[in-house]
Amino acid sequence: MKFTKIIVQVVALYVFYMIGTWVQEMLNIPIPGSLIGLFLLLILLSMKVLPVKWFDLGAETLVAIMPFLLIPPTIGLMNYGAFFMSKGISLFITIVASTFLIIIVAGHTGQYLANRKEKESR
Repeated sequence: MKFTKIIVQVVALYVFYMIGTWVQEMLNIPIPGSLIGLFLLLILLSMKVLPVKWFDLGAETLVAIMPFLLIPPTIGLMNYGAFFMSKGISLFITIVASTFLIIIVAGHTGQYLANRKEKESR
């Protein structure tokens, strides 16, 4: 039963990805469709139109297997060694800056959600 629930929730998350991709293609927005779908899901979850429990197990499963999903693209980077050697410093600065930005945003988001959950439990 749990396996079926996870599959259904992952499919539901994929539907949001597909909706975001469709919106991106129809409106020619320079933002990836996956981000549009994620933002749409965020809006619906924050407005409590959709309950979080409809997505929690599927999202936890995807986060748990995420490192395995990132291995093939990382190995594929080995084909572009010359490119990385010529653009090394600028790529390094970009990667470090974006990593810090992601850490800061994720930290603040996590703190906000933890505080909100703590307030709701009182």
